[in-house]
Amino acid sequence: MISFIRSLINSKFGAIIALIFVGMIAIAFALGDVSGNGNFGGLSGGNVARVGDRNITLGELNDALENRLKAERQNNPTLDMVRFVESGGLDSTLEQLINRYALAEFGSEYGVAVSERLVGSEIRKIPGAMGLDGKFSAEAFRAFAQQIGISEQAIREDIAQNLFAQQLLPTAASGPMAPDSMVLPYSSLVLEQRSGQVASLPSLAFFPAAPPSEVVLEKYYKDNAAKFTIPEKRAISYAIFDKTIIAARAKPTPSDIAAYYKANAQKFAASQSRNISQVIVPTEAAAKSVVAQVNSGKSLSEVANGLGLSVTSMNNVVKTNLSGSASAAVAEAVFAAAPGTLAKPARGKLGWAVVRVDKINQVAAKSLDAARAEIEAELTKTRSEEMLTEMTSEIEDAFAGGSTITDMAKQNGLKIETSPKLLANGRNIANPAYKPIPEMQVILPAAFQLETNGEAQLIEIIPGERFAMIAVADFEEAAPPPLASVRAIIQQQWALAEGAKGARAAAERIRKAVDGGQTLPAALAAANVKGAQVEAINGTRADLTRQGRPIPPPLAMMFAMKKGTAKTLQGGEDRGWYVVSLTDIKKGDASGNAEMLRARKLELSGLLQTEYGEQLVAAAAKAVGIEKNDDGIAELRARLTKRDVN
Repeated sequence: MISFIRSLINSKFGAIIALIFVGMIAIAFALGDVSGNGNFGGLSGGNVARVGDRNITLGELNDALENRLKAERQNNPTLDMVRFVESGGLDSTLEQLINRYALAEFGSEYGVAVSERLVGSEIRKIPGAMGLDGKFSAEAFRAFAQQIGISEQAIREDIAQNLFAQQLLPTAASGPMAPDSMVLPYSSLVLEQRSGQVASLPSLAFFPAAPPSEVVLEKYYKDNAAKFTIPEKRAISYAIFDKTIIAARAKPTPSDIAAYYKANAQKFAASQSRNISQVIVPTEAAAKSVVAQVNSGKSLSEVANGLGLSVTSMNNVVKTNLSGSASAAVAEAVFAAAPGTLAKPARGKLGWAVVRVDKINQVAAKSLDAARAEIEAELTKTRSEEMLTEMTSEIEDAFAGGSTITDMAKQNGLKIETSPKLLANGRNIANPAYKPIPEMQVILPAAFQLETNGEAQLIEIIPGERFAMIAVADFEEAAPPPLASVRAIIQQQWALAEGAKGARAAAERIRKAVDGGQTLPAALAAANVKGAQVEAINGTRADLTRQGRPIPPPLAMMFAMKKGTAKTLQGGEDRGWYVVSLTDIKKGDASGNAEMLRARKLELSGLLQTEYGEQLVAAAAKAVGIEKNDDGIAELRARLTKRDVN
């Protein structure tokens, strides 16, 4: 984003700041005008929270949510707003905005200085604010703000808030290293080993004997609509083109070729190049000595080796190039010498050059007819690039002015293709065998960012070479499919859910029996659950954090239990339930593991510093005062998830 933010993230306390502000920075340049002064009172009131003397507007939160969702879609293309909000996206985004303003208000109140001049200096570092000369341009900055769709004032406030964070958070997080008295117990805890047993109770053993009634099935489907929702699908209209589209227009005429030949007459005139060998010495006296020794019968290589130097050779050297790389004097001397002789020593850029002319190469003049193919190829290439740039600029301007993809395809002689309705990852729900064209890897991410009102965009498939005009031809919002089309699947899911209820009840009975003194195998045998089984499990706490290895949920559960107790655990996706029994605990001892102690000390110190930073943010929020418009937030949540407000 901005260079000072990058440097901040890479600083000593960058990880702490990044942890707290990563969500805020991610949406920083996508916020609308944040200077609203409306009062609370539902969505029409315009505000969702008040931080000190500042309001967070509904529009600002909406924009923040949209841009957080776009960022999340980079890793999860099928994510939609409903699932994003239901997974906590609305709450976390609002908290990030509140914390952002709280730090700025707190800093301002207690004398932290963020001047307009400092903000201006950071604006000057924004790449989009640079003119053609590489320097800051007010006009370029205004164009940049317009391009990303926000006000200049919003950008200034965003930068100011980050500058407050830059000054406040490192100070708060600069606490001492974790004490050894904390490090040893924590390190030993990582080595702790636990053993136990887990009983698996499958939902299949408790399936209902009779199928559900239509009323029951419909209610189950309605209550679990989010679980069966198909993400948004879009049909994309696109027209792909490259420079071949203007090849005919770019082809030069005979008069164009003749004009180029005339303007570049020297390029096609007779010329001479030379193959040379040379040695560079520091002084004129040394150069004359080399010449004398060669003239007395020694080879140039022998003389150079005797001086601890080497001879370099170059072929097809032309006078102008040699003049630039060595000097005009060296070039004059070399091109005045006969083949097989030494040129008069001359001073070059690196010292005195002693050059032997090994061969003279004569290049005959090229007539217009002989040069025609070469000139035509060069002019075609240059003109194609220029005309392609002009064409793409015209298309972008036309789209900005409201032209449609149909308009521009017709104007440029392009054929529009339309894909079937696809998910953001390219899957076609209606035809699983469908394979999108390779270009869809670039087209789809851009197309799912477009508005669905006919907005068109030009994108690069291969930068500078291959392009595509795209627009949304049709779309279906994220929604569960009609029950009739998925009845068999829903009925199976209902049976799993009902079976899971029976498995849970059985798991609770077994847990109580184990807590009452029975062994897990005995309690399971008494329950007589078809398909149930008991397995022994064991591991260390270190296993819970090991990378690249899935951790069985029952093993993780054992490290949250007391020895001799049992707990129940859902198997996931209504597949069944577990009963976990912890039978043994072996404490770890890291006192002799210096390497582990050092690593844990750094880890704990980082956690403490992060905690200090988070506590400052919490304290700042408390100091400036936070008031939330709970009714307005509830209405927004209901609108985004398409649910009624209770």
